[in-house]
This record gives sequence, C-alpha cells and structure tokens, in this order.
Amino acid sequence: QHYYITNNLRKMKLLVSTLLLVSMVTAGSEPYKITSNYVDYYPGDPNSNVVLTSPHDGHIKPDQVPDRIQGCYDSADGTCDWRHDCGLSGGEQVYRKCRVITWADRDSSILALKMRETMGRELGVMPHLIVSRLHRSKLDPNRDRDNAAQHNPIAELTYDTFHNKIQEVHDQFDRPGIHFDIHGYTSHNTDNWLELGYNIHGSLLNQGLLDPVGSSIKALAARSDKPFPSIVAGDDSLGKLVMEEGYRVVPSPQYPRPDTGIQGKYFRGGYITRQWGSLYGGDIDCIQLEVPQWVRDDSEEHGERLGRAYAQWIKDHY
Repeated sequence: QHYYITNNLRKMKLLVSTLLLVSMVTAGSEPYKITSNYVDYYPGDPNSNVVLTSPHDGHIKPDQVPDRIQGCYDSADGTCDWRHDCGLSGGEQVYRKCRVITWADRDSSILALKMRETMGRELGVMPHLIVSRLHRSKLDPNRDRDNAAQHNPIAELTYDTFHNKIQEVHDQFDRPGIHFDIHGYTSHNTDNWLELGYNIHGSLLNQGLLDPVGSSIKALAARSDKPFPSIVAGDDSLGKLVMEEGYRVVPSPQYPRPDTGIQGKYFRGGYITRQWGSLYGGDIDCIQLEVPQWVRDDSEEHGERLGRAYAQWIKDHY
C-alpha cells in the first residue's frame, strides 16, 4: 500500500511539474513563426499591407560559412570581386574599397518584434516580420547578393530565402503597402538620435532639396495630396509622430536636417530600402529605421512607443 501511495504522489508531482512547465513555455513563448534556411518568418494577417524586416540581428555562425572579408577592387570599372580567392586571379584589396561590416545590430529583431506587436494591436491587423538569423559576419541581407553571401552556397540560400519571402509578402498586398527595415547603430556620437531613411542623401536634406523621384516612398508622394517636404520632415511625417513619443529623430519638425544636430550623423537607408521600396516603381514604399543601442537595450518600452507612432502614420497614409 505504501508503494502505491508513493507512486501516485510521484505521478501527481510529475503532472503538476509538467503543467507548470507547459504554462511557463506558453506564457513566455514568442509569436508563431516559420523557420527555413536560417530565416524566421512571422506571418501577418492576410489583409495586412505592412511588413517589417530585421536583417542584422542574427546570432548563428555555422563553421561551413566562412566569415565575410574585404573584396578585391577593380579600378578600371570601379567594381568589387567578392570571391575569397580573388587575389589569386590578380585582384587587389585596396584601402577603403570593397569593405565589409560584420558586427550585428544587437537586439534590433527584439525591437522589431515589439513594434510589430504594438502595431498589430493599434491597427487591428498584425504586420508581417522577416528576420535573418545568420550572423552578419556570415551574411548581410542588406547588400547585393555577391557582397552579402560572397559566393558561399549556404549563405546564398539564406539570402534567397530572405528576399524571396519579402517578394512573397509584397505579392500578397492588395493595396498600397509599407515596408519598414529595422536597424541599429553602435557608434556613440553626440546626437545619439533615431534616423529615418527615405533614400534621400543627408547632403540633400541639408540643402532642403527633397525630390520624391529619388526616394523610397515615391508611390506615397504620387498619391498623396500632402507636400513631399511635409511627408518627410513636417507635420505629416513619421518623424513628427516619433518625436511626439519623446525621441530626438531626423528628419522631423524638430530636426529637419542632419546639420541641425551637433555631429549630424545620418544614414539614408541601404539596399533593402532601395530594392523593396517604390524607388524603381510599384506601390509599396520602404523606410529604414536606425536606432542607437540605448533604444534596443529596452526594446519592451521603446518598441511600444515606436509601434504607436508607426501605427498612427500608417493610419494617416495607408
């Protein structure tokens, strides 16, 4: 009889422990995702016209994928050869040419997840999210394919999976859409602000030369009745809404140009912004967000605040 009582108690303890474990996993688990070839896809609602990407917060470093290195520069045509053995065929590594950046934008995918959650709540429709999980030293999805993967088959497969998923999501949109590319910077500078990239050079912003033709939100500019400068840096801008959440952000009404800061750091956006925005046509725009590390260190709070601002801007324009 003692045996049966003891055995039943063990079973009950095991059941309780299992239920507690399941409860903890369920409560603390991240949103549903589909993983393929080192790419995580968090599906949005079928009627969503919003997608976020996070290309630079991967942590996986497979031994089969060599680290990305500086390419060989061809001075005759100004191109780069990204093969690892380019030096064997007469190529030369030249100072400040064909450089690569290999550090990660730490916790930018966590920020993107929180922003997505908040935007979904505010909009009533959950956006899509695509995240590369290969470390940037192995793959940089925010570059053209040769630079990004340097001819490694595994890295190329991840690159293709990442960008094919973007195309697949864009193809689902049945109306004008918006794509936000989420990044972070590690340099410590005096401005320490957030940067919104519309593929407009900082020098053009400083001169007040805001032409939608060269921007990544050309489609929005074409269908909107708002002046383009107001959409980029004025009362109708994403920067204004981010500013109202308590951030220093460029461009915005407070800081319409990089030179209104002290150091004036600004990045206009990269390959994803140009490739997947409306610069080359279509009705899907793209904006790159650059945030300093202090924002990503508390993604729960800042993802909530930024998500609110972004959701309101989507309501205003999409």
